[in-house]
Amino acid sequence: MSTHHLSASQLVARPIEEVFAFFSRPGNLGRITPAGMGFELLTDEPDLREGPELRWRVRPLLGIPMTWTARIAGLDPGHRFEDIQVTGPYRRWEHSHSFEAVDGGTMIRDEIQYAVPFGPLGDLANRLVIRGQLGRLFAHRAAVIRTIFTAPAEPTGMTVAVAGGTGFVGGAIAIELHRRGHAVRVLTHRGETARGGLPDIVDLRLADVQTGDGLVDALRGADALAIALAFRNSPMEAPRNHQTFMEVDAAGTERLIAAAREAGVKRVVYLSGAGAAPDAKRHWFRAKWRAEEAVRGSGLTWTIIRPTWLFGPRDVSLNRFLGFARRLFMVPMTNSGSQRLAPVFIDDAANLAADSLVDEAAAGQVFELGGPATLKMREIIATALRVAGLRRPIVSGPAPLIKLAAVPLSWLPTPILTPDAVDFINQPATVDLAPLLARMPRRLTPLEEGLATYLGPTSAAATLVFDAPAGA
Repeated sequence: MSTHHLSASQLVARPIEEVFAFFSRPGNLGRITPAGMGFELLTDEPDLREGPELRWRVRPLLGIPMTWTARIAGLDPGHRFEDIQVTGPYRRWEHSHSFEAVDGGTMIRDEIQYAVPFGPLGDLANRLVIRGQLGRLFAHRAAVIRTIFTAPAEPTGMTVAVAGGTGFVGGAIAIELHRRGHAVRVLTHRGETARGGLPDIVDLRLADVQTGDGLVDALRGADALAIALAFRNSPMEAPRNHQTFMEVDAAGTERLIAAAREAGVKRVVYLSGAGAAPDAKRHWFRAKWRAEEAVRGSGLTWTIIRPTWLFGPRDVSLNRFLGFARRLFMVPMTNSGSQRLAPVFIDDAANLAADSLVDEAAAGQVFELGGPATLKMREIIATALRVAGLRRPIVSGPAPLIKLAAVPLSWLPTPILTPDAVDFINQPATVDLAPLLARMPRRLTPLEEGLATYLGPTSAAATLVFDAPAGA
């Protein structure tokens, strides 16, 4: 049995008291764990203290539950603590957390000694699977910590509500608005459990766009509203659970607009999609158009943004292909990959949405938004693999056959693939940037540059090293 060492560090531009206070609350562990792991804290401990055992459940592989128990030791309030596995998946797991006040904020350091069971087979599993999983876990953790501790600018006096603010696009908009000094309210039907990477100062308001419950109260007093709705597991619709484009994007936006008028909101920006049209071939584009019509007829000062394929740390499109690459020895693709796309970095979409809520040049405008280059799908996937350091062949499969295989998968309570989702993935998405750049000039992030912010080597502000001497 070999013992392996993981060393990670991250600089957070916040005082050490604030940073340690966050890590001393066991309930925050779920916020920095990837959602796909299904984290559940089973122990009711509001704060860390020496001696007690913490228990949690995760589902790291194929949804199979796994319970983990750890004992807290070596607690030095404000500076360090350890969690030591009592029962769990590892033969040995000793995790030391330390915090140091430095110029510019707080340096977080993690030192982990771990061993995998099953001897040589366990060491092989570590090289092939576990080390990569831990690397992605800590990369995710670093990204979430960065957003949680995002420092706001001086208060602007403006309050902005964000519908869909716990999702990929809406969350990025909420964090950008917070960074600019706006008071941010995020509307969610799940309450505090949905906070995730949102800073603690962001106000979560209980509201449901599918029933209308709580919308007017949540919006009352807000100056502006950003709408970036997405149903759970999008684009895999689940009609039995009312998780569809028409019921969430279209009808949900209509309810939001009606509530915004009643609450006295003055301005709205809506994140639509490139291709929205009343006679679009695909129903998701017709749903987006229906939502746009509600926005245009709202009587509010409005802006509509139609992004093409969005990519970033939390996307479920490009990252799905990277997930295939990490689990398989090839990357399956549902056609030849010749469709042309102009992928846009999530930060560019968040910046445009935030600008559109204050810039008069955006009033009454419909902007198409894409990246600076139009590429074939195969080229985009190949670029992502290269930046992530993954060497895998891209293997095409006939779309009709894959759609047929997806039919039984669409019957699951939470579908993992549907025939419509195959069409959604295969559609081209190109845009005309000229109107946007003429009215609101800006630099748009090239694909490789955006990918490198979360797939490339770790930076000086967040490092991760395996099997090097402690402190290296």
